[in-house]
Amino acid sequence: MSNQMGRASVREYLYVDTPRVRTLLAQLSSGLPEERKSEQTKKWTASLTDLGGPQHDEGVREQEVRSLADLHVAMLEEAAQYADMLLDVSEVSKKAKNWNRGRIHKALNPGSLIRVTAPTSIIYPASFAASATAMDSLSEDDSFSQDVTKIVRAMYGDHLTLRVYPCGEDDWECQYSGVISDPGGYLSGEKAVLFSRLGADPQEWTTIASISRVPERDHAAPTVRLERVVQTLQGVLEREEMSRRVLEKMIQESSRAMEGMGLSEAPVWPAVAVIPIAVYRQIRPSIITPELELDD
Repeated sequence: MSNQMGRASVREYLYVDTPRVRTLLAQLSSGLPEERKSEQTKKWTASLTDLGGPQHDEGVREQEVRSLADLHVAMLEEAAQYADMLLDVSEVSKKAKNWNRGRIHKALNPGSLIRVTAPTSIIYPASFAASATAMDSLSEDDSFSQDVTKIVRAMYGDHLTLRVYPCGEDDWECQYSGVISDPGGYLSGEKAVLFSRLGADPQEWTTIASISRVPERDHAAPTVRLERVVQTLQGVLEREEMSRRVLEKMIQESSRAMEGMGLSEAPVWPAVAVIPIAVYRQIRPSIITPELELDD
């Protein structure tokens, strides 16, 4: 029977930006479907109770909402592909020369949708800070955890960071990077356990994302930019010519310098900034190989 029906496609969803998925799907489908029958999306359709009906147990209802969000991702992919609004960049992104020569950047437009399957890391710095605090509990000196916590909060806040490495970790700079703010609460209560579930090494995941920003190559060193800001500030203070235009220019230059130093969550050439919409992987069944049945 399974051969006749074909193997079902089963996905494990790590993250879904539910509000953004629903907004995009509503535009592509001329309205947000709560149920849809098609040869493609029915593979992911689960048995869902009516979300508009009587209230269920909180845990059950949360799972129903997440299941519906997962289904909407599959429907969004189908609708976006049909409308030629979704570009799969998995293969072309594996070539470092496409990044270093700016070919990837010319192909991508801000706001457009991409899909990329590649080694991926989901980093939750606040969890690392908590681990550092736990380590300090074993000693009388807690200065280490305090310093780590300050650095983590200053550089990352309480968000998760997505890193997709199509060329592998050795070409770390060739990456799609983004911040997972979880506006729909999909990861509510699960952030703290992500590291124990996923570990430290990147794993193969598929990411659906929209292009946030395609940075330009910066030929000025970050330290040079900071020196220019300081010189400008000294000059306007001496002349008492401070204005909003000058101040905003200084903020821009300082921000570019901090990006170049890695002090802000912004991509540095050739990396590309994205807004993660969904992260999932296809589930492949485990198998008993012939070696496992050997008697030696």
